[in-house]
Amino acid sequence: RYQSGQGQVNHNHFLGYTKDADGNLIIDPEQAEVLKRIYREYLEGYSMDRIAKGLEADGILNGAKHARWHETNIKQILTNEKYIGDALLQKTYTISVLDKKRSRNDGVMPKYYVEGCHEPIIDRETFLLVQEEIARRSSLYKGGKKRVYSSKYALSGNVVCCHCGNIYRRVVWSVGNEKPVVWRCVSRLTTGQ
Repeated sequence: RYQSGQGQVNHNHFLGYTKDADGNLIIDPEQAEVLKRIYREYLEGYSMDRIAKGLEADGILNGAKHARWHETNIKQILTNEKYIGDALLQKTYTISVLDKKRSRNDGVMPKYYVEGCHEPIIDRETFLLVQEEIARRSSLYKGGKKRVYSSKYALSGNVVCCHCGNIYRRVVWSVGNEKPVVWRCVSRLTTGQ
C-alpha cells in the first residue's frame, strides 16, 4: 500500500482535519484558522513558546483537545507535511505485532512521500518559508548553547561578530542616571572584554 501511495492518515489528535463518511481527510475550517495563525505568527517572528502561550490565553485547544500547548506541539505543526496536502508514509513501523509496539523509522524501513493526497490548509510557499526560518533560527545555536534570538529588536540575530562568528546582543548599561543601549558580541560579554 505504501509503495502505491496509499496510506492511512490518522486524524485523531491531528489539528485541522477530520474524515468524511468515506474515510477521506476533510478540512475543519475552525481548526484550519488556528493552523494559519500559527504559521503566520511564526513568520512574523514569534517564538514557538510565545505562540503556545497566545493560544492558551485565547482558550484554543490543541489537537488532543487539551488547553495546554507545548513548544513541541507548535514545532510538530510547523514541520508536518500533511498541512500542504502531502504525506510521508511509514514514519513509524511495527516492531512487535503481538505487543503492538511501534518505533520511529530512522531508516530501518523505506519511507514513501506522496504529494497531493488530500486538500492542503497551508500553501507550499508558506510552508517552505517556515522551514527556512526554522533552519535559520536553529543556526543561532552554537556548541549546544543557544545563541540569543529575539524578535523584539530589529538587529537580534542579524549582527554577527567578524572575529568569532557569535551574534551581537543588546545590552543596557547603567552609567549614572543614563542607561545607554549598546550591542556587544556574546563572547565579549562572557569574557568581560
